[in-house]
Amino acid sequence: MKRWHKLYKIISIVLGVVLVLYLGISWYGAKTAMEIPRLPVVYDPAALGTSYENVAFPSRGDNLTLTGWFLPGVNKDVILVVNGGFQNRIDDNSDTGGLARALAAEGHNILLYDLRGRGESEGKGRSLLHIDEDIGGAVDYLVGRGFATDAICILGFCSGAASAAMYAGGNGVGSLILVGCFIDMHTMVIRQAQSINAPTFLAYLFWPGGIVFTRLFYGYHVVNPIDVMPGIACPVLFVHEELDDFSSSAETQRLYHAAPNPANEVWEVPGAVHSQVFRVRPAEFVAKIGEFIDRTIGLSAD
Repeated sequence: MKRWHKLYKIISIVLGVVLVLYLGISWYGAKTAMEIPRLPVVYDPAALGTSYENVAFPSRGDNLTLTGWFLPGVNKDVILVVNGGFQNRIDDNSDTGGLARALAAEGHNILLYDLRGRGESEGKGRSLLHIDEDIGGAVDYLVGRGFATDAICILGFCSGAASAAMYAGGNGVGSLILVGCFIDMHTMVIRQAQSINAPTFLAYLFWPGGIVFTRLFYGYHVVNPIDVMPGIACPVLFVHEELDDFSSSAETQRLYHAAPNPANEVWEVPGAVHSQVFRVRPAEFVAKIGEFIDRTIGLSAD
């Protein structure tokens, strides 16, 4: 009897240690995934090679000050750029500075801005939270400058693309351009684990614990791009890069077929890795953006 009692005690201790380790690792994973470190804006806006304005405006609802650069153009459309990952208005991976310069040269109005907790904007950076507040604040600012809502094209990269889709699922805009948009959060987490050569089974194992902690401590509820697509009324250009490790061509096609607008389009980009379409095919990407906006919004300069 004493032997069984000792065995039960050992098993209880082992299970307790395993539970503590599981909860601890899940909490660390949730914290790492949700909390975005602030990267300073080190880009000299003079390198944009065009006129620009330093701008600041409130986020929608909670009135945090968001900052950025507005590049005026001669066209009637305006492109709102939403960065991905831990980046600020200047996303080095996607070269948003170079892209803005090229788009401005074609007459487009551009807004490059920092989401909350990034760059020079107030607040704490959180992954895929405060989407309506931050993107909505930028949209409200552009409307306040005189742009019609249906003249606004939101261009998002990676998580910025997912955020743009989530915003458009409940709000009207003119069009969306989604570069490297992942299909759902679970798939994205698995692919991120694979990108750092972490065992895939660990991502599956700690996914439930991570979800619990992100909900408890950050108020995050999983919203997947594939689930919001049916609610996006505006035209969407889905850009899939051939060598994207985070989103497959088949998944991009699923997103495309889930969105209802007949003007939607998929552009497959040969030889490009995740969110680097502009670095690989700059002239083609700028031309594609111009053609898509002109076809779906039709607001080029008179």
